[in-house]
Amino acid sequence: MWSKHRLVFVLILLLGLFMRGYQAIPRFLYGHDHDLASWIVKDIVIDRHLRLIGQQTSTLGIFVGPFHYYALIPFYWLTHMDPIGSLAYPFLIGLLAIISVYYTFTKLFNRQVALIGSLLYSVSYLISQNERDIVPTTSVSLWTIWFFYGVNLVLQGNPKGLLLLAVLIALIWHVHLALVLLLPLIPLALWMSKHKFTLRDFVFPVLVLLFLSLPLLVFETRHNFSQTRTLVSSLISSSQGSPVSKLHKFDRVFFLTSNNAKDLFLKNVPYLPSSLVTVFLVLTSVYLLKSKRISPQIFILVSLWNSLYLVFFTFHPILVSEYYLNGMNVMWLVILTSFISGLNLRLAFLLLIAVSLYNIKLFLPYRQSTGYVQRKALVEYIRLDSVKHNYPCIAISYMTNPGYELGYRYLFWLVRLHVNHPNSLSPVYTIVFPLSLAGRVDAVFGGLGLVLPKYQIYSPQGVKLSCSGEDSNLTDSMFGFTK
Repeated sequence: MWSKHRLVFVLILLLGLFMRGYQAIPRFLYGHDHDLASWIVKDIVIDRHLRLIGQQTSTLGIFVGPFHYYALIPFYWLTHMDPIGSLAYPFLIGLLAIISVYYTFTKLFNRQVALIGSLLYSVSYLISQNERDIVPTTSVSLWTIWFFYGVNLVLQGNPKGLLLLAVLIALIWHVHLALVLLLPLIPLALWMSKHKFTLRDFVFPVLVLLFLSLPLLVFETRHNFSQTRTLVSSLISSSQGSPVSKLHKFDRVFFLTSNNAKDLFLKNVPYLPSSLVTVFLVLTSVYLLKSKRISPQIFILVSLWNSLYLVFFTFHPILVSEYYLNGMNVMWLVILTSFISGLNLRLAFLLLIAVSLYNIKLFLPYRQSTGYVQRKALVEYIRLDSVKHNYPCIAISYMTNPGYELGYRYLFWLVRLHVNHPNSLSPVYTIVFPLSLAGRVDAVFGGLGLVLPKYQIYSPQGVKLSCSGEDSNLTDSMFGFTK
């Protein structure tokens, strides 16, 4: 017989899975990052190229680790290399994250806090949408949940925390390099812990860290530590940097931090300044400390955790985006969960219901008009039309703004289309987005349009000749992809 507590958690889990799985295929935003991931999986599985790196990051010369792409392989196999199978990956990440919040909050606080935390995590529009995407950073929240737990294990004097942290440190390169900012919390936890760790406590975790870091170590050794040197130089200067004062840079980082904090549960709420939400959460953390709702150690961890992000990105010259700061989200969750757990039971219940309903209301109306479904249909239409006209190859042009021509190449490969450049004299199919850019389109797929070739100008001999060369879809370079 299940307890009422477990039944409530199962309902919360189902709600979280609904937020992450509802209309998974129609809402699949298939763009360049997904096309690139598919290309890397193809490189591993079809071309049999065992990779030590994934895609290149926004900082030239620094790459993501390959774990994300190897993890996608089973899902591609199940769907015969169709990217649609990869949707199961973020769904599982979301499932593990919700369970992880419940488990870790139960251990660190109590079951009431765990239920509140898992509910807020499940319904959060921002978190659930992040966990519907299929990119290396999808697992940032999952990573931070366990890092927070690992640091607390060290605070409690539990050597298992060191082993957990060793695994998480090795995963930083594969998830998001910004997570390295949190490493100073480990020596702080060792210093604050009443337990005195011995050298023996560190031996096995260090060996595990070295073993799991082998792909990075091998790659760096083979390439003269190119990433390490690039990373060090990027701390001094960045091509993305802008000549602004540190005060203006802090304003931007604080603005983005506040947007993330508000969007966790109150996205698009009118007349509510984002900065006010951040100030409220900071003051709430102080209140929680004063009222002994959280321990001084938790307060120090939460405060330093967020401060590390604010200080680093204020002084680093890189142009900061919101996703760089997603590692802070779990700390806002800890503060808000601890606060709500101390409220009157009826008030807490009403507040949680209101937050849940609001976030579900934000989630339900979403529509995708240029994603996987539309792109797959467009590419299949081109394939069928080329077969109908006996074209052994085609050419693709794009009538769109820069950047929106990306995200089609793997889909062309998947249906075995030989794709050339428009100047190759092959029959030219033109993809249009938005539709208003073209005077006419011959077929429409959601927000995408297609202009068919002028069939009469292509002779069978000329098309055959134009198709005798290499397949540009296979040989052209791809932004972010390195063999």
